[in-house]
Formats: sequence, structure tokens, C-alpha cells
Amino acid sequence: MATTAESRNGVVIVLTLIVAMLLMLVPLPETARYFRPEWVVLTLVYWAMALPHRVSIGVGWLVGLLMDVTMGGTLGIMAFSYAFAVYLIARFHLQLRQYPLWQQALTILSVVVVVHLVSVMTSKTESTWLIWMPVLTSTLLWPVMFATLRKIRRTFQVS
Repeated sequence: MATTAESRNGVVIVLTLIVAMLLMLVPLPETARYFRPEWVVLTLVYWAMALPHRVSIGVGWLVGLLMDVTMGGTLGIMAFSYAFAVYLIARFHLQLRQYPLWQQALTILSVVVVVHLVSVMTSKTESTWLIWMPVLTSTLLWPVMFATLRKIRRTFQVS
């Protein structure tokens, strides 16, 4: 069976999401654990902003469900928050594309806060101010993530 360009392009999106999920599973020392960016959210946000017809709410929900299973959390929590994040980005993707990177990063800040807030509210761990560090690191990492995923999208002609 011959592979078409469209099916190959979909594989690139899936591979970037798998890499993001693996980055969330990499064990870190206790001191660095709080600084892990939300790799999956950043990847979903990029693809939902760049290609909203390919990465929709259903994809966000499915990836969130896979993250719920792999992280061992309550089933459906990440699925809901990822689907909601993709909805927000897909709803305003035309405006977000026009923003400079620093304004996009502020938008990413608000989306990651919503996703992280859901996970903080449903977790049973103790709350310190350090639990909000992934929001900051994700916001600071957005320009690099955006440039990397845009380079991948253009190199493999994902459309």
C-alpha cells in the first residue's frame, strides 16, 4: 500500500505528540521536577493553532486520556483539560497567528494556567508555590517550541 503525502504528514503530528508524552515521562530529580514544562500542552497548542482542521478537540481529549492512563491519574482529568485547551486555541487561532511571539506566550500562559489549575485542584498532593513553576517554564519555552515545531511542519510539509 502506497503512502500518500497526507498520511505521512499525519504521522509527523502523531510523532511529535508521542515525543512530548515521552518528555513528560522522563524521570527528573526531586528539585527539577517542579520545573518540567507542559510538553504535551505546548505541542497540542501549536498544532491546534497551526492546523486546527487536523488537531481538534477530539485529538486533545484522546491525548489527554492517554496521559491520564500513562501518568496514573484520575481518568478523564487531563482529557478534559487538554480538550478545553485545544478548544480555546482553535476558537481563537486566527487571532493568535497574528500575535508576535511574546503575546502568544502570554496567551499560552493563560491556557497552561487553566490546564494546570485543573490538575492542581484534583490532586491530593501538598500545595506550595513551586507547583506553579511548570506554567512559567512553559511560557518561557513557548518561543523555542514554536520555532522547533514550525521548522518540523515546514520540513515535512505538514498541512
